[in-house]
Amino acid sequence: MNKSKSVKILNIVINIFIGLLIAFVIGLPWMISWYVETMHRPATLAATVLVTCYPCAPFAAAALVSLKKLVKVSAKNGPCNKECCDLLFRIAVCCIVIAVITVVAGKFYMPFWIVCATFTFVTLLVMALRTMLYTESEEENIEETDED
Repeated sequence: MNKSKSVKILNIVINIFIGLLIAFVIGLPWMISWYVETMHRPATLAATVLVTCYPCAPFAAAALVSLKKLVKVSAKNGPCNKECCDLLFRIAVCCIVIAVITVVAGKFYMPFWIVCATFTFVTLLVMALRTMLYTESEEENIEETDED
């Protein structure tokens, strides 16, 4: 698969996830009330889920938009540049904020701790990738200055 096809497919997938996030935010009150009624869960669960998910949504959206920019920039300039590292850092910050929100919510509904662990792990992976790309871009900058 060539580079342009990969970029197009990735952009389509990211757009699908942005659409799913919008649908989730719009449909969450209906979905959670249906779940609470059908599964005979406590009524406080709906409030807990809403109070947790709505603060996370802007950070998830920011991470997806940053990912879309990251794909565009890395396709144009290559992955080893400062802008890509900055976008990866922004994605990591969004993920860790979601992890902090869900760790607090885990006190009231334990499955949020799984979400917290997942976003913490994603943050770790993104930061490791950022560190590798940053190191590579620094080495390229050193080589370019040596040639001058």
